[in-house]
Amino acid sequence: MTKLEPFPIPDTIRKTVTESDIQKARNKLRVANLERDIIGDALTKIYEAEAKGTINEPEKNQMIQPYKNDLKRVDAEIDTYKKTVDLYELETAKEDLFKRFQETFLDIQARIEKIRPSLNLPNPPEAKPTEPKPPAAKTEPADSTTEEPPPPKERPREKARNKAEEKIETIREEVLKAMERLEQIETEG
Repeated sequence: MTKLEPFPIPDTIRKTVTESDIQKARNKLRVANLERDIIGDALTKIYEAEAKGTINEPEKNQMIQPYKNDLKRVDAEIDTYKKTVDLYELETAKEDLFKRFQETFLDIQARIEKIRPSLNLPNPPEAKPTEPKPPAAKTEPADSTTEEPPPPKERPREKARNKAEEKIETIREEVLKAMERLEQIETEG
């Protein structure tokens, strides 16, 4: 039986945020949230002072302006740090998903290689990537008004030969769906 090697992690799965970057971002996010609370407390005191009659409206407006500017700056920082943390967490989830897929795939492959010799089946030939065929040139006139139905997007899949192949296909589809969801979340974030 041959030893199964894990396949390399694709570049699309590698993390763009390092461990040191995420630590810095989390620390800065914590400090920025504290700064936001302090600014909020200061603004509250100013509004309370106006409500008590300690200061008038023009004085209140003059006093809150620097705090409003600081609040906008801190909110922008918080947004950036949150996005960094979110990106790191999404990339970590994506990497974990890939690793779980890889482990499951290698486990299934090892089981296949263990069972196949006991059935005296020939090993399947190495799969070679096939070149896509160029589309056939149309010979119809350009002013044709009849519409052709669009070609089917996917060819019907071959029926699975046994339960193991069905299970492999199910796992593969689940992993692909999960990776698509992660990519969608990553692009929306």
